[in-house]
Amino acid sequence: MNRGLERLLNLTFGKEGNETNHLGNGWSGDEPGCRWMIGQGSEFWIEHPGTGHDLILELGTGVMSGGNDPPAQRLIVGVRNKAVAQISVSRGGVLGFHIPAASVEAPGPVRILFLHPDFRRPVDIGTGTDDRQLSFAVLSLRLYRILARPAHISGPEPPLDQMITRFESLGDNCEFGLVQRRLGAEPLGLLRFTFIELAHVIRGVRTGFQGLGDPGTSEIKVSEKDSEYVVHDTSFGMTFHTWQYAHQLDLETARRQHDTRLGFLKRKFVDDITDSGKIFVIKRTPPLRPEEVLPLYVALNEQARNWLLWVVLADEKHPAGTVEILLPGLLRGFVDRFAPNENAPDLSLDAWTAVCEKAWRAAGT
Repeated sequence: MNRGLERLLNLTFGKEGNETNHLGNGWSGDEPGCRWMIGQGSEFWIEHPGTGHDLILELGTGVMSGGNDPPAQRLIVGVRNKAVAQISVSRGGVLGFHIPAASVEAPGPVRILFLHPDFRRPVDIGTGTDDRQLSFAVLSLRLYRILARPAHISGPEPPLDQMITRFESLGDNCEFGLVQRRLGAEPLGLLRFTFIELAHVIRGVRTGFQGLGDPGTSEIKVSEKDSEYVVHDTSFGMTFHTWQYAHQLDLETARRQHDTRLGFLKRKFVDDITDSGKIFVIKRTPPLRPEEVLPLYVALNEQARNWLLWVVLADEKHPAGTVEILLPGLLRGFVDRFAPNENAPDLSLDAWTAVCEKAWRAAGT
């Protein structure tokens, strides 16, 4: 299989972890499942990863809870004394950081410095007697090398209604699925008309949505709004449109049809990832940030050499319809607006169409 990434490090933190040899100053003792970054900064060391390739650093993190609406904490990531990211973090999760090849070009071990000036002491926020200056709990760290891709040879561009079937939504509201419908296509996709949080998308990509649709995880109800059968699955927190209605068929028939369709769509989703034939589309409201998108890019490209189109709102430098290549396999597209969550059909079709056409050409699919 031609993967887009090569994993160089896979570390877990805490009492059962394997991270100890990489730690410098600024870490707590080993605790169950994690170590805390403490004080103003924390050092981490890696062996030289080789030259000529950009890297992705992925952190599994937790944050200090307690208090009333605690403020976001700043996190600055530096590689050999040069900042590669400056973000604010308000909740735990997986964060991804791009490390340019030039940052690690010189030989020798590489120091990664995490600066976190907004530490908190549990004793100050009423969550115990611990007076340590705690910032972020780190559960895991992975390091990836981004692999080069062969130059593509563009063939004739297919008609728009055929081209758009080669894009696959990674869930949100129904906006992108309706873009495809407006352009004359009705492709089958597991997440095309599905609400699902980003963390569950990443887990689903990595596991092939293992457990989705297992007995006892799905509940089907009739929507009060229009009597559509709507499915909620607890294993991934997913809500599905079925586009079937109570006046058309009974509840038991709707459930059987959903179960059969879901099994097929799960298998198709895994095949689409391993075949590298789709451009996967991610958008959220509010728009996602780079540190949120990179873990999804990693999950897709650990499986195979995939393309991810990350769609955000246009700005002064990037008018609607613009597409840029950020990394091999990662595109960012700009639209003038997103459809309201309560009215997904109110979408900006011209901007979406321009983005998809340019993404197609950039990816050379």
